[in-house]
Amino acid sequence: MDGERPATVVVFDFQTMMHRRQTGFSLVELMVGLAVGLLLVGVSVSIYLSGRQTSRVVDTVGRLEESARFAVEMIEQDVRMAGFRGCNGAANAPVNTLNTASAFNNRFDQTLFGYHASGSTWSPALDASVSTLANPPIAGTDVFAIKRVYGNGAALTAPMTGTTGAVTVDASAPFAQGDYVLVTDCEAQAVFQVSQMTSTPTTGALAHAATTTPSPGNASADLAHVFNTDASAYRVVTKTYYIAKSVLNSKVKSLWSYSVPDYTGAGQAQELVEGVENLALLFGEDTDGDQAANRYVTADNVSNWNNVVSVRMQLLMATVQDNVSPVAQVYTFNGASATAADRRIRSAFSSLITLRNRVM
Repeated sequence: MDGERPATVVVFDFQTMMHRRQTGFSLVELMVGLAVGLLLVGVSVSIYLSGRQTSRVVDTVGRLEESARFAVEMIEQDVRMAGFRGCNGAANAPVNTLNTASAFNNRFDQTLFGYHASGSTWSPALDASVSTLANPPIAGTDVFAIKRVYGNGAALTAPMTGTTGAVTVDASAPFAQGDYVLVTDCEAQAVFQVSQMTSTPTTGALAHAATTTPSPGNASADLAHVFNTDASAYRVVTKTYYIAKSVLNSKVKSLWSYSVPDYTGAGQAQELVEGVENLALLFGEDTDGDQAANRYVTADNVSNWNNVVSVRMQLLMATVQDNVSPVAQVYTFNGASATAADRRIRSAFSSLITLRNRVM
C-alpha cells in the first residue's frame, strides 16, 4: 500500500553476540584485583599473627606470675614456721642425740642460716652436703636453709618409762624409721632419729637407740628428760632452698630444695618451680631484743642467726619460653640493671617474711 512503511528486518548476528558475552577482564583489571586480594590476605595474616603473638605473650606472662606466686608462698610458709619448737620453745635449746649433731643438716639449735653469693663463691662457704649435689646451686644466687616441723604433730599417748624409753604416739601418727623427731613439752625438748618404729593397732613406739643405722643414727638414747602425755612429737627437716638448672631444660633455671632427711633417712633434692633465675636475700636482725629488725644485712654480715626475725626476699622470674619479647629486655634486680642475653621476659618479685616463732 501507498504510504506504508517498509517492514524493518532485524538480523541477529549470533557469532557477534557470543563474542561480546565472552569478553573478560583486561590485564590491568586483573592486576588491580590481584593486588587488592593480596593486600587483604596480607592484612588478615598480619592480624592473625599479631593476635597469636599477643595471646602467646599473655599466656606466658600469666604462667610466669603463677609460678612466682607459688614460689613466694611456699618459701613464705617455710620461713614463717622456722624455729617452732613447741611450748616455750624459744627459751629452751633442744637436746640433740644425733650422731654428728653439729653437722649442718643435723643442727636444730640454729633454725635459719644463709649463704650470700659473691661472684663464683658464697660467704660463708656452702656446706658440702649442698655444694656436692649432682645439680648444685648456680653461682651468683643466694642460698638459705631452715629447720622446721612438718604436720600438726602427735601427742604422746603414754609417758616414757625413762629418759631412754620409747616415745609412744597414736598408730596413725605420720612417723617412720629414719625420721628426725622433735619431742617437746613446756619444760624440755629433744631431737632424735627414729631407729625403729614398733606399731600396734592403736599405738606406735618410736625407739631412739644409740646406733648408726639408719644414718646418721643416734650417739645416745638418753633424751635427758622423761616426756609425759602433755608432750608432743613432730617430724623435723632441714630444708635448703637454692637455684639450679632445670632437669627438663638446661637453658632454664629453677627453684630447688634439698631436704634432710627424707623418709629413708637420706637427703632428697627436688625441683620445685621452673623459671626462677635468681634469689637474693636480706636478713632482718634484732640487735636490741625488741623483736623488731634493726638492720637488714646479707648472710655474710649476720652477727647472730638466732636474732634474725625477718627475711626480705627477691626472686627474679623468667619465662620458660624464649623469643617472647620482641627485643632483649632491660630489667632491674636487687638494685642492679642488666640486659638479657635472650628474648625471655623477666620480672622481679619481692616479699618481707616475719619469723612468727621469733616475734611472739
